[in-house]
Amino acid sequence: MSLKSVLRIFALACLLNLFNSVSVLASDGRLHDYFREQWTTLDGLPHNTINSIAQTTDGYLWFGTWEGVSRFNGRSFKTFGRGDRTKLPDNGVYTLEQNCDGGLLVASARGGISIQHNGAWQAQEIAPALIRSMLCDKQGNLWFGTDGAGLIRQDNEGHRTYFAAEQGLNSLSVFSLQEDAQGRIWVGTANGLFLVDEELNLSLTPIPGLPSGPIFALTLDNQQRLLVGTEAGAYRQDLDKFTLLHDQLTDIAISKLLVDEDELWLGTIGHGVYRLGRYGLEHLGQQDGLPNERITAMFKDSENSLWLGTNGGLFRLRDAAFRTLTQAQGLTDNFVRTVLVDTQQRVWIGTSKGVNLMDESGIRVLSGERISQTILSLAEAPEGGLWVGTFTHGLVKWRDGQEVEFIDRDDGLLSNEVRAILPAKDGRLWVATASGVNIFKGKQFKTLKVEDGLPSDFAVALLETSQHGIWIGTATGVARWQDGKLYPLDISGLDGAQFVFDLYEQADKQALWMATDRGLIRYRYRDGHLAILGRDIGMPFDKYFQVSEDLLGNLWLSSNRGVLRLRFAQVAGILDGQGGQVEYSLFGESDGMVSAQANGGSNPAMSLNAQGHVWVATSKGASVVKPERLRQFGDYNMPVVIERVQVDGKDYIPSERLILPEGVSRIEFQFAGLGYVVPQRIRYRTRLDGFDQAWVSRGTHNSAEYTSLAPGEYRFHVMASYPNGEWVGTDAQITFYIPPRLWQRTGFWLALSVVFVLLLIVAVKWRLLALQRASQRLQYKVEEQTLALRQQTFSLQQANRDKSQLLEQIRQQAEAFEQQARQDSLTGLANRRAFDEALQREFSRANRQTAPFCLLLLDLDHFKQINDNWSHAAGDTVLQLVANTLRHHSREVDLVARWGGEEFAVLLPNTDREAGVKLAERLRLAVMHINCSEIAAGLTLSASLGLAEYRHGQDTEQLLQAADTALYQAKQSGRNMTRVAP
Repeated sequence: MSLKSVLRIFALACLLNLFNSVSVLASDGRLHDYFREQWTTLDGLPHNTINSIAQTTDGYLWFGTWEGVSRFNGRSFKTFGRGDRTKLPDNGVYTLEQNCDGGLLVASARGGISIQHNGAWQAQEIAPALIRSMLCDKQGNLWFGTDGAGLIRQDNEGHRTYFAAEQGLNSLSVFSLQEDAQGRIWVGTANGLFLVDEELNLSLTPIPGLPSGPIFALTLDNQQRLLVGTEAGAYRQDLDKFTLLHDQLTDIAISKLLVDEDELWLGTIGHGVYRLGRYGLEHLGQQDGLPNERITAMFKDSENSLWLGTNGGLFRLRDAAFRTLTQAQGLTDNFVRTVLVDTQQRVWIGTSKGVNLMDESGIRVLSGERISQTILSLAEAPEGGLWVGTFTHGLVKWRDGQEVEFIDRDDGLLSNEVRAILPAKDGRLWVATASGVNIFKGKQFKTLKVEDGLPSDFAVALLETSQHGIWIGTATGVARWQDGKLYPLDISGLDGAQFVFDLYEQADKQALWMATDRGLIRYRYRDGHLAILGRDIGMPFDKYFQVSEDLLGNLWLSSNRGVLRLRFAQVAGILDGQGGQVEYSLFGESDGMVSAQANGGSNPAMSLNAQGHVWVATSKGASVVKPERLRQFGDYNMPVVIERVQVDGKDYIPSERLILPEGVSRIEFQFAGLGYVVPQRIRYRTRLDGFDQAWVSRGTHNSAEYTSLAPGEYRFHVMASYPNGEWVGTDAQITFYIPPRLWQRTGFWLALSVVFVLLLIVAVKWRLLALQRASQRLQYKVEEQTLALRQQTFSLQQANRDKSQLLEQIRQQAEAFEQQARQDSLTGLANRRAFDEALQREFSRANRQTAPFCLLLLDLDHFKQINDNWSHAAGDTVLQLVANTLRHHSREVDLVARWGGEEFAVLLPNTDREAGVKLAERLRLAVMHINCSEIAAGLTLSASLGLAEYRHGQDTEQLLQAADTALYQAKQSGRNMTRVAP
């Protein structure tokens, strides 16, 4: 073997070794490392069978289902079915394909074809059968493969050519179409593979190697070779024959093929999805989360996510910011308490069932009886090996594949529950336990407890700083050990902070950071200044377990609800007094973590390697993120669309220019950034030309509202970006015009000013003339009447006295007539007229002051029997007694009126429904207790009442009807009761 060959083999081996060691970190890792998500009808899909998937140039994803075609913006689905808008004859959508001009071809089960482009739908000539496949060739011709009607070609002018049995097509069911580099069209049918050449001659392919039967899928690989999916595996055309792609695919029906750079995805009928690439043949099935193992569609979107349509819903595989190691990758347990990156860049992982080591050879389990249990802490031993802190067996030193040293309570350890380990620079070994801190030097040791100045015996964190001693984090505070003394630091004044879970000295050695139960605390060395980054400054939670700084100027915090990333410079500025709210990114399950719950109370639970990759201990594995990779997620040039324009509650179809009505008071824009990786965290900014001076940040809110805009021309802009990205790419725009009202126009005010001046001149002249004439008449009258007035003075004085007496008589008579007109003569109560006026006044007051009031109708039960059995005079006496009772038991503000016959009405101002019911019951009981013995022996009374509370927007008739209906219900329900209108 030549040296060159040896070197090639060596390089290949190194490369494969590298791939294996970083597969959980690389964006193109193994199939099982991809992040998986699924959607079903519970999430808004109209049907769980996804027949086809496409993405239009505006960024929308489209899914064809048996209940319509559904458009997805990352947050919600909007479904379009048959009807005037889509021009489709039925809901069942089987095939989606990009049209030659960039629109979307939508084909339904009954042969309907419609083109969707920029929100508009255009119907096409209906095909004679269901369309299974569509293709736009290089010349702009459309090809349709049908289920039972053969192959159809439609040219640029809409003329169609049909290929059926007469043209040599021995099967009229066409499953797949593919154009090759020579412009020929390959046709996969239910009975073999056909070829249409440049002259439109159709023939059965003579190339051997394919099994007989249906051809479900066709595509071209990167070398323009034809790939064929059959019911007995996948094949590749190699010159003059077809060869099986992989032996394990024999007898597996391949429904879909998708070429992704150097890898091939294969969807099957009943066997899930396969990927053939540099890791060989990989498989994903229902046991891996696939909702159904029949793959009906496959599509790779603009963000390189792979979408799979199945009979059980929609499934997606995508790269994620985080990768997570779990038992599936070889950990002893999913519950990870501590993670440590040592100086050799090996990763040590402590779980509830032991310790794992991940290095270039993979993941392996450390042997040892004491360390095969819950691990709380890890530390690299200076002389080699690993210190392991356990939950019940104290401290263990592991080296060369075995446990070589033990320290527990018998050796002076304060507790066997070891929460943190620190090999100090002076050779001493510090151990934080649940009962205090031990300092070992050889066999000698010293202890630190509460009586020595430790804030709490429950110690969880240890840190040796550059010049400021060793810091100890406990359950009730923090202390510093320096020069043989312990110096507690009071942090309780910072929002009541107590528990210090982790300690970190910033890279420039100027400050100490503490992860606590009230936020992130910074202690500045130079002046002893303490400051906290808590919820009042914008932090989402109180409790944080770990804090670290990466190589890109970011702070990372772990918590029970995810991992946070903050810009160090901004945080430092806020704590230095510059003000503002903290900006952060929160990562969780949608970012690749199997569980967002990070673990704390043991150390280290977060660790960085030399490249700045951040490892985090979680309740379901050890998660790792490459901070520099987050830039890749943010660099996506995200399209954004304006989905809805609402003006004063009325929807407008977004267009390039809208002309709105005069006097618009409220305009709302709803928009969507068409990014699908983490759509819930897409941020937006908007600008309204003519109103805003600069871009306005909207955060993650996907709407903007404007009120009381002045008349004029406006242009609305919106941009979208992922949290880690820049504001790049184009914005979505819409122009609208608000015309002025008549009085808002310049010409109107000019004309009005001229008219006003002319009227003012005329008015002044007319007034002067009128004053002159009035002066003359006045002078004449004065002279004429002076004498008469003197003569009449005495007679007028007498007449005045007579008139005063007459007016007084008239006033008294008017008051009497008024009282008779507004008062019931029998009972002395207000009559119907007076009550109607009072009711109208109460309606006006309630509308003006939004005050409650109620209307009560009362009807005496079986009153006719009183008249019939005793006399009408007895009935009149009863009515008078009832009237006096109602007047006596009502409030001063209430108005009691006789409504007619034996029916009374009571108006209850400032009374809500609950108080009205209580008053009604009081009146009903008072009527029951009226003593009628003087009228007739054995005569008793009862009444039925109907109560209605005024509701805003009712008129008097509606309120009266409600009360009357309630009264009727009381009568029907047995009388002598109160019923309330709903």
